[in-house]
Amino acid sequence: MNTGDRIPDKRKYLLENFGRAMQEGWLEVYYQPIIRGSSGRVCGEEALVRWDDPVLGVLNPAEFIPILESVNLIDRLDLYVLEQVLAKLDKFKEMGLYRVVHSVNFSQIDFFSSDIVAEVKQRVDASSVPPSLIAIDVIESACSTRDEAVLSKLDQFQKLGFQVWMDDYGNGDFSPILLQQINFDLLKINMNLVSQVRTSKSAKVIITELVRLAMALGIEVAAEGVEDDDEAEFLKEIGCVKLQGFYYCKPVSLSDILTRYKNGTQIGFENPDEREYYTAVGHVSLYDLAFTNNDENGMVDYFDTLPMAILQVNSEEISLLRCNANFRKFCNANFTDKRGVTTYHFKGSDKLVGFYAMTEVRQCGIDGKRRIIDERTKNGKTVELLINKISDDPVTGMAAVAVVILSVTERPGNLDDLSYNYIARALAEDYIKLYFVDMETDEYTEYASDGKNRDITAIRRGQQFFDVPEDERYKFIYKEDRARFIDSFTKEQITHDLNKYGKYTITYRTLMNGEPKYVNLKAVRVRTDNRHIIIGISDVDAQTREQEAFQRIKEERITFNRIAALSSDFINIYSVDPNTGFYEIFKMNPENMQYELDPEGGDFFKDSRERFKKIVYEEDVDALMKIFTKENIIASIKEQGLFTYTCRVKRINGGLRYVTMKTALLEELDGPHLIFGLINVDEQVRKEKEYAEKVSEAEDKAIRDELTGVKNKHAYAIAEEEFNVRIEAKRANDFALVVCDLNGLKDVNDNFGHQTGDQFIKDGCKIICTVFSHSPVYRIGGDEFVVIVQGADYGNLDKLLENMEKVNNRNAKKKEVTIAVGVAKFDGQREMSEIFDAADAEMYLNKKRMKKGEPTHH
Repeated sequence: MNTGDRIPDKRKYLLENFGRAMQEGWLEVYYQPIIRGSSGRVCGEEALVRWDDPVLGVLNPAEFIPILESVNLIDRLDLYVLEQVLAKLDKFKEMGLYRVVHSVNFSQIDFFSSDIVAEVKQRVDASSVPPSLIAIDVIESACSTRDEAVLSKLDQFQKLGFQVWMDDYGNGDFSPILLQQINFDLLKINMNLVSQVRTSKSAKVIITELVRLAMALGIEVAAEGVEDDDEAEFLKEIGCVKLQGFYYCKPVSLSDILTRYKNGTQIGFENPDEREYYTAVGHVSLYDLAFTNNDENGMVDYFDTLPMAILQVNSEEISLLRCNANFRKFCNANFTDKRGVTTYHFKGSDKLVGFYAMTEVRQCGIDGKRRIIDERTKNGKTVELLINKISDDPVTGMAAVAVVILSVTERPGNLDDLSYNYIARALAEDYIKLYFVDMETDEYTEYASDGKNRDITAIRRGQQFFDVPEDERYKFIYKEDRARFIDSFTKEQITHDLNKYGKYTITYRTLMNGEPKYVNLKAVRVRTDNRHIIIGISDVDAQTREQEAFQRIKEERITFNRIAALSSDFINIYSVDPNTGFYEIFKMNPENMQYELDPEGGDFFKDSRERFKKIVYEEDVDALMKIFTKENIIASIKEQGLFTYTCRVKRINGGLRYVTMKTALLEELDGPHLIFGLINVDEQVRKEKEYAEKVSEAEDKAIRDELTGVKNKHAYAIAEEEFNVRIEAKRANDFALVVCDLNGLKDVNDNFGHQTGDQFIKDGCKIICTVFSHSPVYRIGGDEFVVIVQGADYGNLDKLLENMEKVNNRNAKKKEVTIAVGVAKFDGQREMSEIFDAADAEMYLNKKRMKKGEPTHH
């Protein structure tokens, strides 16, 4: 005997046994982990429920949740799941295990069938679990209705400290505009979209832009349904910080989780103290420095980007955290003997190629200073690297450092291939001597350079730097240059030149392997005081300082040239000191001079406001002046990571142009800087406005009756569906339906033609609209209309029906349009159609009475 024979009515059985299922544990909560891609640890869990019925067997949620929703019992199930989650987290606290955020799925119906906020708060308050560890998880479709009740309660949850997540993002018609209304903590990308990563380039672009949009709004992103390594690697590369799917783990019961911990087979929950560190690492998109590369067919490869990796470093070793596909390709092409190696140990590597670059990565992890360097590979290529610190791990002491390969060139073959950076490094290999001298005590330290790895080592310390015996000091100087060198290289002369020129330099010949060679000696003061100087032979120190300035200029030029290349709509770009207000321009276009400030100035905010008053459209000036202040801009950047504002400015030749102001805060070599850009968005804004107008016009046309101008049958079907939702949620206010039918349309059409018949319909419609002037009128058939009466019209309904009867009596005498009317009020009916049927039946009774000449009754 099968299950269907024993249980003829599955729906009835489930409803009758729902309470028992909760009491006797037939409903079991499973937990599917959410993995932080940058650490590989569990950073959250989603609570899922299954019904293990003694008669029906194991039921998936899709088999019983719709049934519970249909009778408004779903809130009891969702609160039951919450209670199980709280009990689990309380148990974890007792066991001393790390606790991570747990998401509980809530149905849209929960927000109407009970005071769900109070119910959740009451249960969490009774536990040891802080609200921050509970995420209220709603699917995208629950928000796309823009129901204020849902939005309001989500806002209440956030104000109480709960996280609010959107599930199934990208599966419906959720508008990005709503992201301004609901401050979601996390968006979970729909698994169907994720599954297309393996086969669809378009899907990869869409997911990348969804992640970029969410990150710009300060919202974290998780991907559902991750099935294999390729999907996981791609999602991590674009900055999708959290991953969930069978690739990592299927949903498991609490007992299975504890067993895995006992056996040592668990993935492991993340340490809360490391959460901020790995979040910062994960948020870096390895395609942020993407550039456009055209193939032979002129196609643009969206994911062709600079090779980029995030390394984890301390004083002893460097390990690979994340990298993009191009970085892997670069390593495979240039370090074939190191494939599969993910950790670099400093000990014993000081003589190997690459030690200089690794040392610079380590130093960046210590001092946090961004740097651009070049290094050579074993096969002779010159690699230019950008190194930038991301964050520190407070638990392990490791630092996360991003490394970007800016360029790779072959060994220079002619003068055109040489760069300043290459020359500076080449000269650095030719250090002869380097001294650090105390000008007050004459104490000094002598250093020697390791040309291969561009490092220096102290080899001698001494006293009386300027009083060394002549035969010791000058024995390496070519005899014809000794007299000039002795006269020039004195403590007094060096001090004089340092005071007057900021440096001391002399070129002379020295004996190297018995041969005279020209060298240059240069002395400069240490920048932190006037007491110590550095003396370098072969001008090493001067080149280093000049290279530092060159590196900054080059980096800024690269950055802003790429910005300009990727978006030709930038009108200007400024760098602003947030403390002093000093600014300088990076991009200036003669065609846009009316929008420019001076190339540099002392008070960016004051100068900008004065300039805006002249160039901004008068109607937009007051609003801009209120928002464009230093305080507002800094606050917006702290909260959202970016300040943006769009307004209209005057064109030189007349008319208006839409522009967007964008400001971000960047950490430069000399401290934080505000980067301000003015962008031409006129074409984009106007296209969006035109599109919105066309959409509105098309939507209005789709629900309008062409003959009468009132709403049509399609519009009434939409209204009927909306009212049914309100009735089901018990939110429907008082209303009534008035069904109207024009008398005699067929006779008019038969005797006078359809043109006269059309006018007859319009005259009848005008009567209905005049009587019910505050209610929507729908034409649902040739001569049939429906009015949804609410508000003031509902309160005056009897009076309005009397007015309609007066019009009918008057028009009957003049042989003009008369209208049969039927009315039905909402009085607890389950659906709108029941009210319509009652009104329609009354209308036909009145129609018969009117044909017999009897009075109608309402």
